[in-house]
Amino acid sequence: MLSLGIASFGLFGQASAEAVDSELVLLVDVTQSGLNKKDFGSLMESYASTFTSSEVLNSIQSGTYGRIAVSLMFYGNSSVQQIGIPWMSIGNATDAAQFASLVTGISRPFSNGSADMASALTAATLAFGGETGVASNNFESSVQIIDVVAASTPNSGAQAARDAALVSGVDLINAIAVGNKASSIAAYFSAEVIGSALEGVAATSTTSPINDALTAALTAEINQSVAMGNMATTAVPEPSTAFALMTSLGFMLLLRRRH
Repeated sequence: MLSLGIASFGLFGQASAEAVDSELVLLVDVTQSGLNKKDFGSLMESYASTFTSSEVLNSIQSGTYGRIAVSLMFYGNSSVQQIGIPWMSIGNATDAAQFASLVTGISRPFSNGSADMASALTAATLAFGGETGVASNNFESSVQIIDVVAASTPNSGAQAARDAALVSGVDLINAIAVGNKASSIAAYFSAEVIGSALEGVAATSTTSPINDALTAALTAEINQSVAMGNMATTAVPEPSTAFALMTSLGFMLLLRRRH
């Protein structure tokens, strides 16, 4: 009975966390050698267009819960990992419009020196909360994804942080290289950053100019992220179902003990 009480308490303790199909960290390079002010504004506009598009909203709403959780994080040198937009749930046009308003109104942080990708991946991994072993971020899902957008080549040595992220619970790390050096940046990300812990799902490292094509590239990545969350969630019982099973088992054990 004590074990049953502890188990039930654990389930009730998690009830405040919102169940979503996937959790997504948008990780953006803000080094001085990366995006200039104009390009940064174009990227934020592309995020706004992506999440308010009917294509992405339809994809999100097709999931078991019909919602995803999103957070925007900036990274630069080893001292700069800054949350731009805290975790928020997106499941309809109103939510998407709110995200679009936040992302287009945000200011670009400043970071000199080279980007520290290892520190960025570590910070993004911790942001997921309970699924990666730290305090809750108030959302629960079956899939945690990091999507990186970079306009500069970071310091080398990110493989260990990538591998640690995947082991700790991150399921997919994708990247889009933008700007004049996109090809070399994409090669770096292919070798040191992207990775997948999902069977049969390959991580992607793509390139895009900073124009209308960027919105299309972001849309493709977000749709892939949502699809992975949808696939994983349909294979996992919902929390309410798990609680019902636990409760039924508890009553059966209690009745058996009384007899």
